[in-house]
Amino acid sequence: MISPLYIRSARAISAQESFASNDLSKEIRSITGNRFVYIEPNYQQYFTIMQLRRMSRLTRIGLVTAIECLKDAGISQPEAILTGTGKGSLHDTEKFMHAIREFQEGTLNPSPFIQSTYNSLNGLIGLHHQVNSYNTTYVHSGFSLEHAMLDAALLFGDNTIGNALIGAFEEMTDEHYIIKEKLGFWKNGAVSGEGCFFFYAEKDKNGSALAIEDIKLWFEPEENQIRQGLEELLSSHQIDWNDIDVFISGRNNDKRYDHYYNLVADKLPSSTHHIHFKHLSGEFDTAAGFGIWAAARMAEMKRIFPSLLLKEGSRDNIKHILFYNQYYGKQHVVYLMKTTA
Repeated sequence: MISPLYIRSARAISAQESFASNDLSKEIRSITGNRFVYIEPNYQQYFTIMQLRRMSRLTRIGLVTAIECLKDAGISQPEAILTGTGKGSLHDTEKFMHAIREFQEGTLNPSPFIQSTYNSLNGLIGLHHQVNSYNTTYVHSGFSLEHAMLDAALLFGDNTIGNALIGAFEEMTDEHYIIKEKLGFWKNGAVSGEGCFFFYAEKDKNGSALAIEDIKLWFEPEENQIRQGLEELLSSHQIDWNDIDVFISGRNNDKRYDHYYNLVADKLPSSTHHIHFKHLSGEFDTAAGFGIWAAARMAEMKRIFPSLLLKEGSRDNIKHILFYNQYYGKQHVVYLMKTTA
């Protein structure tokens, strides 16, 4: 059991119109081919032309998302900045590697290397908001965002900090898409995606609408381990399957992994709402961030986004939310959430 994370504000840049309105009420964007791509905001509202020239695509997107998340919370300086990413800035990484080959390891432009490091976005957010406190990036594939969340919970638990900016960011390049396609990532119904998500979390309830009460992780588990772990999780919070009002699953249309989600769905009553999100975001290391953003916004708006419904239940009052996601059968995570408003 962890110290709860009370989500006071949440922002997302994704392949949907999720940023400007901060919901999913607009017309849903259909996919072109087998790949979802960011809808980028108008950067001129935030940066000068000279600033934009020095920033990569991912740092622009990440900084804008963080700026709006903190603005929504009415906060200028969080006590910690914690992020997770599976790949970081792939564009800058590839650009630097191609330059090494082109110039035969001679004199190189350092900017792509600097911006390709996983913590470059964290540093930029810290500089922009003049935050010189705890600042960490986790790079653990499908567990990246979860480690950032757990770190914040630990810091809350020992009273080191009272609030934190928590985020996740991912981008997909043409080259990396082809590599993953050849490895079979997109041959079984899954769709490639990318996204950037930030959450302002506090130790105390204050004005939050959603609390992340617990997080459970498994690496390459057997199904019995997942079943037992879920039973223990619910029992530790003195609730049972009948108390779950909404089940959020990370189904990505890859039939090889449906049985994981089915073992959870089969335990739930018919009155529970079942929703999913990867048909709108695509699949990537930190895609869970899109689902958590949607949960936070739905809790605040007190309604379920119709575009996310997989199976409509009959619950009017939404209190307990169970979120289960897995990344290609290796990293499995469960979030237990509760609405507070």
